[in-house]
Amino acid sequence: MSGYHDRLQGTDRLLRIRRIRKAVFAGLLALTIVLIFARLQGEGASLKPLFLPVNGILEVALIMGLTTSIVGLFLRNLELRNVLRDNQRFLMAKSSMTRAIRTAAFAIGLAVALLLAITPSLAATLLSDPPQVVSLLPNAREVVTFTSPDPLGLTFVTYAAVGVTNGSVSVTVMRDNVTVAAPKVLTSAQRAVLEIEPSMWADRATWSLVFRNTQNAPTFLTFVLQKGIVPTLFSTVPFLVFLYGAVQIGWWVVLRPIRERTKETSLRSAAEIDSGERLYDPSAPIPDAPTLVREDRMTSSFVDPPPPSPSAPPPPPRPVPVMRTPKPEPPRPAPRAPVREPETADSLVRKAEALVATGTYEAALTGFEEALRLDPAYVPALRGRATCEEKLNQRSEAVETHRRILANDRRNVDSLRAIARLQMADRRWRECLEAVEDLLRVRPNDAAALEIEGDALSNLGRRPEALAAYEAAAAVDPTDENLRQKIEEVRVDVPSLLSRALIASASGNYAQALSLFDDILEVDPSNVNALIGKAVAYRRRGKAQEALNCLDLVLGVQPGNASALLNRGNILLEQGNAEAALESFERLTQLYPNDEEAWTAQGDVLLRIGRDDDAHQAFTEALRLSPGDEGIQRRLLDVKAAKVDSSEILQELIEVKGVGRARAKALIDAGFKDPEDFAKATPKSLMAVKGVTRKVAEELLEHFRETMAQVR
Repeated sequence: MSGYHDRLQGTDRLLRIRRIRKAVFAGLLALTIVLIFARLQGEGASLKPLFLPVNGILEVALIMGLTTSIVGLFLRNLELRNVLRDNQRFLMAKSSMTRAIRTAAFAIGLAVALLLAITPSLAATLLSDPPQVVSLLPNAREVVTFTSPDPLGLTFVTYAAVGVTNGSVSVTVMRDNVTVAAPKVLTSAQRAVLEIEPSMWADRATWSLVFRNTQNAPTFLTFVLQKGIVPTLFSTVPFLVFLYGAVQIGWWVVLRPIRERTKETSLRSAAEIDSGERLYDPSAPIPDAPTLVREDRMTSSFVDPPPPSPSAPPPPPRPVPVMRTPKPEPPRPAPRAPVREPETADSLVRKAEALVATGTYEAALTGFEEALRLDPAYVPALRGRATCEEKLNQRSEAVETHRRILANDRRNVDSLRAIARLQMADRRWRECLEAVEDLLRVRPNDAAALEIEGDALSNLGRRPEALAAYEAAAAVDPTDENLRQKIEEVRVDVPSLLSRALIASASGNYAQALSLFDDILEVDPSNVNALIGKAVAYRRRGKAQEALNCLDLVLGVQPGNASALLNRGNILLEQGNAEAALESFERLTQLYPNDEEAWTAQGDVLLRIGRDDDAHQAFTEALRLSPGDEGIQRRLLDVKAAKVDSSEILQELIEVKGVGRARAKALIDAGFKDPEDFAKATPKSLMAVKGVTRKVAEELLEHFRETMAQVR
């Protein structure tokens, strides 16, 4: 009877649509699960070890959810079309619109938050590991292993930033025990950023950083594993969520005319509604008791109806009670979206300090500057800004920031010490002395401040005062061996000894010069000027190897010392080691490209080893830096003349039987530049050249001896 009743009432279509919707939703759910399993299997998911990449699950779930939403809206539209009464259509449209607008607001808000509020760089910075320190014994090897991506596939290692504090370390990157990049050698104070997976992880793998100490001394290094967030969370996911919100807004737009059209008719249909049907009437009163349903009697057409019962007199009419319409309640205010609290200087500083802990000083500096825009006198922001500027080697800016701190707090010890240290690093000794004197007014017994004062006074030539400062620092900290060394250096007049040693070396008194240089190095073993002067004295005395040893000590302290590189190249060139000399001069021109003396020395070496074209380029660069130098001009003319002579002799050699171009060039490179050289040569000297046989040597001697005889 219920199915027959549904057909009579016209509700059987709604039931069929709802059954279809349940079946379709169940099928889509099963398809989603199958697609998720296929996606996880394609990305190498596993339970041991746990690896379930969430990005694949999110993409499949959002795409299938969007499909399910569109199919559900289509079936809901069919339900609205097959509803018999406008009041039912109105209620369905109204509830669907409310649900649609709420869903759209949530989806669009989530998409905007992922696109704008949460940036990939900020998320990756917060998830990056803190710096780690590795200690390496002499010639030792250390392996640091990590996996990328994480078990959920959300974060992965993009770069490994490695820095060496001292010594020399070789760094190798390996993926599943396979080397992916050539070993990189880092020396003291160098920093390198090694690529792991810069853009996106390819597959879950075990990575290794292999550190090897290449020296016979212990060393320390630091490394930071910089991480990235899966790009899907900031590209595909916001796009799909935004599409979902757009579909809901479109559905709301479609339903709005239906709701407005059926609203009036749903209020007028109260008189036509049978018992059991719903009615929308906001002005109707709430009944006290449920309405009794009248049961209809069924009669058969084959049985005579019973005789009508005698009608009773109608009861007197009762007065119809007047129903008062209740006053409508005032509309409740719509809940407001939570207001995002504005950023404060304190909150910005906390975020920037988190970035400082991860080593991203540029981003942290931006955060501190934003905090200072809100509160220019906020000391924690000024302190953090100064720290970032020091880390980024912006010394002058850091000094100004510390002075802003001192404008609010004249007794800030950290800022006073930082200004003195920065001025000392820039060798601005007068400003350093002023800053350290301010520090000593606050901390008169600070050993470090007294030592800085002594350094400033010593470099300003005020040796007695520097000695007093060093002795005061040693009285506070008697265990500091460095202070004792500085006290000995100040007591010995190093500038005077250096001047006397240089005069003795220039006048040819090498024994006295070397003795004075040794006196200086005894109190100051790393005095670069004394080491270079000692090397020059050894060179003039004819002890080239001792001079090279002194220059190597200088380059160990200052690898880019121009004087040491130039002298080393000249000594090697005098010893006949042109290749090693060329290496020193090439390094010198790389470090000091505006030094015409370096280019000239490089050109001389290149000319000696037969690389005339390269020598011509070197002399041209030297002449560009010093246009009026006659010596460089004379060298260029000699190179050009040699090139002309070489081209003439090359053509003549090619014409000799059995020589050819390759052998001709080899003979010229071996030093046979003109016919006279060949006429004076012996078969044995010619055969020493690669490719020259005895027959070819005899042909050359016969040809050039005839040529020289004709000339005479």
